[in-house]
Amino acid sequence: MAFTGAENSIILQQKTEALLKRELILLFSIALVMGIPLSGVMASEVSPTGEIAQGKEALRALLPSEEEVSGWESPSPPRFFEPDNLWEYINGQAELYLGYGFQLVVTSDYTSREDSSSLVVDIYLMESPHHAFGIYAAERTPEDNFIDVGVQGYVGGNILNFWKGPYYVKLTSFQSSPSAEEVLIRFSRVIADKIPGSYSEPELFACFPEKNRVRMSERYIPQNFMGHGFLKNGYLVNYHHEGIRYQVFLVENSSPEEAEEAFGKYHNFIKDDSKIISHEKKSDYQKIRTRNRKKVVIFQYGSIIGGVLNMGDFPEADEIIEEILTKLRGRNLSQSGGDNDKKGFNQQSFPPLVHLTYRTFVSAVSLYAAGGER
Repeated sequence: MAFTGAENSIILQQKTEALLKRELILLFSIALVMGIPLSGVMASEVSPTGEIAQGKEALRALLPSEEEVSGWESPSPPRFFEPDNLWEYINGQAELYLGYGFQLVVTSDYTSREDSSSLVVDIYLMESPHHAFGIYAAERTPEDNFIDVGVQGYVGGNILNFWKGPYYVKLTSFQSSPSAEEVLIRFSRVIADKIPGSYSEPELFACFPEKNRVRMSERYIPQNFMGHGFLKNGYLVNYHHEGIRYQVFLVENSSPEEAEEAFGKYHNFIKDDSKIISHEKKSDYQKIRTRNRKKVVIFQYGSIIGGVLNMGDFPEADEIIEEILTKLRGRNLSQSGGDNDKKGFNQQSFPPLVHLTYRTFVSAVSLYAAGGER
């Protein structure tokens, strides 16, 4: 089929725009991973306005085009919300998202050309892949219907949520039916395919025991872990055995010195409300057993603080900690020769994204605290 000169020009322009969009997404993702602004200059030299503009263009490029989802159209321009006005969009959840390093969100409506069906796409840019996983995990439950989209997603009723890289994507249909679910999956795969790179859950979760582990209960809490400001980068997994529900946690610090300081503060906290049974100091770790309404065992190994909460038996808790320590020692051996404390997704480091100007302090996460439920 022959095209006129004008038609060839339009086709070339469309291909060029599509290529530029893909390159923009790739460059922005690399900047997130490496902590490098797209302008190629130091982060301190990039204006907040420029950062936001770059983020908006990258998010806009992830939205499905009308060509990619035939039969659907976007009747209005996408909207963007930043940290200082996120409450206008998700008032009841804004504080939670800000606590997980929220940077920017784009939201766009889509309507079907064939019937009255409609849906909305929300793409959240978080501070890092860890933070994107964290907010995703905070909103999933073990009972959800999980699907293979992005790193992981789930679909049910009229919603589909998934995460990949530093992005948390939420799709909501205004109809609830099998056909609506198929449309959500179709949209989600278009978006996921545009996000470059291959990712997985933080590798520190591999150090948790598998026995009695509650499926899909893994959580990453970046700050105020268990309600303590001095505990950051917390990893939590639920366990269930013979009617006993307990939790295992790890906290990743930037150095052994920081971990020892935080361990001392946590020690003082539980000492005020519990009875210290023992405090052991070994060659490469220290461990405390304490009893309140339930028994608690905590330890510090290098830059890691960890423990078992609400378990009724000290010997079993000690076995869990020994298993974790064995895995942590093996992890250190495999990562020797460099600072790998923050490594996880595909063995890459993910420094924080250049922060936008607004920040808030998230309230304590509701978790089991040492000594009982909060």
